[in-house]
Amino acid sequence: MDIHRWFIAVSVLLLAGVVQTADADIYQYVDEHGVIHFTNVPTSSKKKPAKVYPEQKKQSPLIAAVAQSAGDGQRNSSPDTVPASYLNIINAACNRFGVDPSLVHAIVKVESDFNPFAISRKGAMGLMQLMPQTANTMNVRNTFSPDENVEGGVKYLRYLLDRYEGNISLALAAYNAGETAVKKWGTIPPFKETQEYVKKILLIYNGTGKTFAPRYTIYIGAGADGTILLTDNPSNHPDKTLRRKMGQSL
Repeated sequence: MDIHRWFIAVSVLLLAGVVQTADADIYQYVDEHGVIHFTNVPTSSKKKPAKVYPEQKKQSPLIAAVAQSAGDGQRNSSPDTVPASYLNIINAACNRFGVDPSLVHAIVKVESDFNPFAISRKGAMGLMQLMPQTANTMNVRNTFSPDENVEGGVKYLRYLLDRYEGNISLALAAYNAGETAVKKWGTIPPFKETQEYVKKILLIYNGTGKTFAPRYTIYIGAGADGTILLTDNPSNHPDKTLRRKMGQSL
């Protein structure tokens, strides 16, 4: 493992040890130099800290989980297998925001291999590897909470899909490299990491070896006046009761 990732993991472990004895919250933020900081005292810096570990009275599994994510071992779940403990969380969030669950399953597989305590060398955290700024924007208070992490990740993915008019490849590229990079190049940026990232997810998502085959999940409902509504984004219609009608390649 590289020294940067090791340093982040050790920092979290040390602060988690403080939590065990002092029952304190842990906050994380990135300074103007891109350095990741973990602290039990909210900073007055212009960089708004994100709470990544809530105060608890009982011993938490955080230490063991972070140690596992920082270690050399990797869990080898198959691409088409989603741990039962996360299946309902992912599917529920996808239903709320109108995103194909199979796409999110593929993203989580590539991002964290379904490890809720995964930390990247750049500071992305949790199942969907949210960066601190993204987590704050999506109102995610505890990045290591599977429910909050997936909720924020799917919400952000929905935003990207809308921004790029349903182009999954561009949405994935922006999820990995950022919207600025996609805007600059007008397509998937010529970064090996990003190009491999998009390819891996689409291969898992499609399950056929094809690099791109758009899928659409359609929701159907009726308004108070009996008007039938068909939409691929139920989050735009919070006042209506919608049910998923289909999820398939078109």
